[in-house]
Amino acid sequence: MAINHEHIRLTSAEIGHLWSSYMFETSVHHMFSYFLVHVEDPDVKQYVEQCFHVSKKHIHKYIDIFEKENFPIPRGITSKDINLNAPRLFSDVFYLHYIDGMTKFALNGYALAVSEVTRKDVRFLFNENLDDLQEVTEIGKKILLAKGLYSRPPYISTPKAAEFVKNGHFFAGFTNKKRSLTVFEMNQLFQNVRSNALGKALLKGFIQVTKDKVLSEYFVKGKLIANKYVTVFSTILLEEDCNVPSTYGSEVLESNISPFSERLMLNHVAHLISYGVTNYGMSIAMSPRKDLVLTYMRIVGEVMNYAGDGAKLLVKYGWLEQPPTKKSH
Repeated sequence: MAINHEHIRLTSAEIGHLWSSYMFETSVHHMFSYFLVHVEDPDVKQYVEQCFHVSKKHIHKYIDIFEKENFPIPRGITSKDINLNAPRLFSDVFYLHYIDGMTKFALNGYALAVSEVTRKDVRFLFNENLDDLQEVTEIGKKILLAKGLYSRPPYISTPKAAEFVKNGHFFAGFTNKKRSLTVFEMNQLFQNVRSNALGKALLKGFIQVTKDKVLSEYFVKGKLIANKYVTVFSTILLEEDCNVPSTYGSEVLESNISPFSERLMLNHVAHLISYGVTNYGMSIAMSPRKDLVLTYMRIVGEVMNYAGDGAKLLVKYGWLEQPPTKKSH
């Protein structure tokens, strides 16, 4: 007799991916709802509207499965966390780069989910999500390119032949004769500049509008950390005559009236930290040069300390929603 896989209980992997995806998408969805109030460029407006509707569709799909399983729906971020009457805080250019960064984060998460979930309906959900975000990414890249806003990763000359590593010098990185960056190392450095520049700009906006002194100090610390890493990664690229991406500080406007609840801002910073640590882990795996590996490992330690301070604040304020756990019997 064939097993009906439609009604098998959700595994921990399936619950985890559904829960974390719901938490993330409720956050960006409500950011999009605020962006739509102030967006001016018709192309960007149409794009933000698409992202808004895609995230709304995804959220409803998560809720459908939660309800079918009698699983408590996480609180996540709600309309109560957004003030749509607040003045504009970010430019249209920032909206494009924000969506580009968040889409990359989500794509990585959905790709991992597809490889780990088993139940047919959950697999179908995340495969659909991947299709949606691939379309979003394609449109976003076209807009950035058309408006001259897309910073391409570094170029290299075409190799003349296949090459093989001949000695341990390939892995060294602490001498004046250290080898040139591989294409993988260049790209990871470039992408890490881009993600830190985005985080720095978002934190700049949060610093302007938060009324909580403790949170302001935390956001300032995060902005300084992001700025330091932009400098670290950019310096390595520039030493090898590689181009670096633009930063987005000028895309933060002067408003000091908050569109976001303090809860949304602190939770969003936690999402960015998770994004960053994921990127650094990938960078370590793709960077054979020892000086780069040690740089990333040091940064991961610093970022985790910063994350720990943020987690303590989330607990203190009662804003840290607990992931599902295995209950003791």
